[in-house]
Amino acid sequence: MWYLTLHRWTGDRERAIAEVLPSHLAWMRERQRAGQVLMAGPSPDRELGIIVVGHMSRDAVDDLFRDEPLVAGGFRDYDVIPWEVHHALGVGGFDVPAVTAMLAGEHN
Repeated sequence: MWYLTLHRWTGDRERAIAEVLPSHLAWMRERQRAGQVLMAGPSPDRELGIIVVGHMSRDAVDDLFRDEPLVAGGFRDYDVIPWEVHHALGVGGFDVPAVTAMLAGEHN
């Protein structure tokens, strides 16, 4: 299962950027190298951080973000949206039989 996570500011944004951003970026780099964070970036207005994680359980998502510096520091909270990714970068089933077969395989 993949998860789309939406991170919203809950604390002092300017303080977080000044004090915690380097730690957040180091955390992101390590999680990407470990294959846990697949894609990430902010919304254009910088109000929302969007992080896609994959191949883990829902509980593992919370374990992962428990140590994320902006979340751990109380500057951000997040929502988790489970995501059944069927198509990525042109790879995947693009017809009903292919998608049906993928779903059947996930539920066996």
